[in-house]
Order: sequence, then C-alpha cells, then structure tokens
Amino acid sequence: MRLWLGFSSVAHRAHLAVVLLALFAAASLPAFAAHVTDVADAMDEQHPLEVDLEATYLHARSETRLTRENLQADAAGNRGIQLVDELRHVRTVDETDLRLGVGLWHDLELHFILPLVIRDVQDWDYAIVNGASVASVSTLANNHIDISGCGGAGSCDQTVAKPIVPGAGQSTRAGFRDPTIGIAWGPINEERELKLKPELFPEGKPVSTWVVGFDYTLPLPGGTADDPSLFGFNAAAGAVPAAKQGNESKRAHVFTLWTAFSKRFRVLDPYVRFYASAPYVPKGSGTVGDGAYDNCWHTNLLSDVATQNCADTHWRGQTGYRPPYEGGFTVGTELVAAEDQRAQQKLAFDVRADVHYYGPGRVYSQVADLLGKLTFADEHLATEFQVGLYGRIARWLHLRVYGSLGFDTPHYLTTEAVGQDINGNGSITLSAGKTPPSLEQNPLYDFRLDQIGRRLRAETVMTLGIAGTLSLNF
Repeated sequence: MRLWLGFSSVAHRAHLAVVLLALFAAASLPAFAAHVTDVADAMDEQHPLEVDLEATYLHARSETRLTRENLQADAAGNRGIQLVDELRHVRTVDETDLRLGVGLWHDLELHFILPLVIRDVQDWDYAIVNGASVASVSTLANNHIDISGCGGAGSCDQTVAKPIVPGAGQSTRAGFRDPTIGIAWGPINEERELKLKPELFPEGKPVSTWVVGFDYTLPLPGGTADDPSLFGFNAAAGAVPAAKQGNESKRAHVFTLWTAFSKRFRVLDPYVRFYASAPYVPKGSGTVGDGAYDNCWHTNLLSDVATQNCADTHWRGQTGYRPPYEGGFTVGTELVAAEDQRAQQKLAFDVRADVHYYGPGRVYSQVADLLGKLTFADEHLATEFQVGLYGRIARWLHLRVYGSLGFDTPHYLTTEAVGQDINGNGSITLSAGKTPPSLEQNPLYDFRLDQIGRRLRAETVMTLGIAGTLSLNF
C-alpha cells in the first residue's frame, strides 16, 4: 500500500474550499488521469517534447521470524515434525531510484531506471521466546549432522556439535542495482478522447485510459555479481569490515510486461495494473566472477561431492542464481481533493493494494547471507497496502510521499532437490558422505537443511516502508 503524500500549491485561489467547490461544479470537464497511467508525451500542442526527471527515496524495514522443522513429540506424546523458532532476521534498506522518461510520440514513452542502494543491512540473531534467547537449545547451534550426510565414518558424531550458523551476525551492501530500460504506450487516453472534435468523430461515452508497457532489466555493465559467501561465519562478529561489503548487482536479464487502466468518476479515479516478469540467466563458464553468482564458485561451503560434480557437464550451469518467475496485480484509487485544469494543478489521496506472486527459485533469501550461499526458496505471495498523497504543483513539478505495509505468506527457504537420475535407472544414487562421490547427488544439497524435517522456513514476514518522489517535467 503506497502512501502518496504530496502537496499542491493553489496560491492563486482564495483558499482550498473554493477549489473544491469549483471541482465538483466542473466534474464533467476533462481531468488528469491517475498517475499510474501517466505517460510522457510528445508532438502535442502543449508538449512538443516532454522529458521527465524523477528521483525516489525509499526507506524500508523488513522483519522475519525464521523457524525450522524438528522431529519431536507433541503435547499428546505423538512424535512428528514441529516448527520451532530459531532466528530473527531484520533487513533495512535505504535506496534512491533515478528515472528518466522521454516522450517519443502521442502517449509513447521511453524510460530508463537506475536504482542506487545507499545502505542495505541485514542483521540476524537467535529468536527470543518467552523473553529468553533460544541459543542454548537451538537446533542450528547444536547440530550434529554433516553437510554431506551421515554416510562417512564419524560424520555425524553426536558428541560434537557443528553449528550451522554463526549466531548473531550482520551483512552490508551498497551500490547500483541492475538498470532497467522500457517503453510505455497509451493507446487510449481518456483526456485526449474527450477532446476529439465532434465534427470528425461521433460523440460517445468517455473511455478508460489504457497503458501497456515492456521493461527490460539488464546486467549492470562491469563489476561482479553480489556474493553472499563474503558473509556466513565471516559475519559472526556482527560487523563486516568495509572490504567485506557486498554489492547489489544480480547480473540477470529480466523481461516484464505490464498493463494499466484508469477511469475518472468525478472525484474518484480508480485504476488497476497487471504485470508479469520472466528471468533469463545465461550459463556461465564456471569461472569465478563470470556472470550471475554460482554457489559452485565456493565448493568449500558445499558438500563433499561438489568438487567433482560442480565441474561436470550434468551440473554446470544449474547451480547458480535462479530468479523466480513473478506476476501480480495492483488495485487502487485516487481521491481527488483539488484540481485546476488551467494551472495544471492537482491534489489527490492514493490508496492501493498489491498482490505479488514469487515462483520457486534459488535466490538471495533471508538465510543466504548467514549461510554464505544462495538457497532454493518455495513459491509464495507478498501483499502490500499503500496510502499516500500525490501533488501536482504545476505542469513541471510533481511531488509524492507514501507509506507501505506488507506481509509475505509463510514459505520454506531451503528446498534444494536431492539430485537427478543421470543413468536413467529410475532412482537417484547418493553417496551421502561415502566414497566414491555420486555424480547423481546435487552438489548444492545440504543434508542439514534441505531434508524434510530439517528445513528452514520464513514464518512471519512484515515490511514497513516510507518513500518520497520528486518529479520534474519539461
């Protein structure tokens, strides 16, 4: 839910009440469309060439309660898999998005977006249950299972604890995210339709404004991909040195199609937006630093089969970053509090809700930094509610401020597949710590965390955010 908090200057009016009365009296006159369907224009009487410069500052804080499956008895004495609290994860992001939109023709826009992360900090520690830390009883701290399985002699010694995570820790990042270039076209513009000459076009009912768009997010030129192996046990002290600061580039190609509709009803301007994105990550050569991040770049953090299997053609290109397919929709409405067509001013409240689907994928999850590797997360939904104000002070100056509250549905974060049937005999052979290593065992499979009954889960995810946007239109 984005909160648009904007302010509109109406100094040439006696006061706001006069503007409101004038608005209701002239409700049938042409009006500005909702901001979500606003597109840079060109070759128009008022805009021979429109150029939009926009800067958005965002502060967001996300808190996650992390649980883990554990085999134990319930209150009735029946043994089964229970979810126990393990960790508390907090992520704080301060980001500035720079956007340039250029009108090419009537309601046809080319735009560029460059996100700059000023500060991205993740903190984690053992969960607090009933006022006390679970560190002493944590299954992560008191783990006795080897990452490669229990097939090897002494690999799962019950007398020696092998902690999986470093306890309290912190990771830091900063820098540019991958940029986006896109195009937006408004085949139907409600305001323009209302201005059609009756002697040339038959009079009809006003139509909805309709915009379609395509965005392409491409790898940031130069540099290397965000590397979670910088952290893990290196972050145990709670403060990573400056040399260990990560970057934000994921180096993946993402293609997004979207469309939006808005329709003005007097002071209400409801809108809806649909979108879907598909990622593409080219297979790298396996060389460290080539392309998107690959867990096989650091076989020392993986099971014993990784040294052999990461180099094999059956696994090469299948062990790296795999962003999910995404899609969703937004519904909302602007409530126009004041509007002046001649001065091109507008003040509106904006209320919206967003539902976003994330497919399964190997991603930078909440536990990636504390494990030092990407993890395969389940599909889930993220819902966000936004409220705010939008102010068009003049034709060339727009302001927006908004706040948001979001929740994710619970989902597992460690669900790597155990392997693949390479020889076609209908089964997967695992070495599980024995020698020789099995080529069919997934080099990323972690016997401590990916087995059913030991998986990590994001149980409660809540995100709070506030942002402001300044837009200059020439």
